Amino acid sequence: MGRRRRISDEQILEAARAAFVEHGLAASTRDIAKRAGVSEGVLFQRHGTKADLFFAAMAPPAFSWERALGPRRGRRDGRARLEALVRSLIDYFRQALPVLLPLLSHPDFRFEAFAARHPDSSLIALRREIVQHLVAERDAGRIGPIDPGPASLALISLGHSVAVFERLGAHGRRFPDALVQGAVAAMWKGIAPPPPERPTARRRQKRA
Repeated sequence: MGRRRRISDEQILEAARAAFVEHGLAASTRDIAKRAGVSEGVLFQRHGTKADLFFAAMAPPAFSWERALGPRRGRRDGRARLEALVRSLIDYFRQALPVLLPLLSHPDFRFEAFAARHPDSSLIALRREIVQHLVAERDAGRIGPIDPGPASLALISLGHSVAVFERLGAHGRRFPDALVQGAVAAMWKGIAPPPPERPTARRRQKRA
């Protein structure tokens, strides 16, 4: 009988992720195998090359829509829903940056190629899901008649930029709440639905 696997694929990926986050691309397969408690041969049996292991291990975490909109799911206040989404995106990128930075530094990383090879990656799904969310918000009248593609880019950029600047040490590594609210307010001016049309004098006379 063949030997049973005593370690799961996820345990190997966890060990690899920890090594790559700590040492970047310089992390050795020997160190990863030691952390996982397996031989280097087992690593290459499951992942043909170090690059394959790297890209499998460095998958960004999933974004939680329930956390982002759960308490506000039934509310019609578009601005409150937008602010909840922005805050959740900031928290997401705070969590994801330790994985994203080594991923972006890999010489073979190209976003569109990565998206084609890993269409179910949370990073790829997030872009698609934000566009779908904005379409639903637009159709429900909670935001204006915006193009969801560029708007989703602005939202992702805001969440990512705050997390990056915090990591660089800006604002003591934590942006003030008022600054986040101000950024949302500025964005809301371009995304808000148009104000309801006021009835003209002629319309009022017809109603009378």
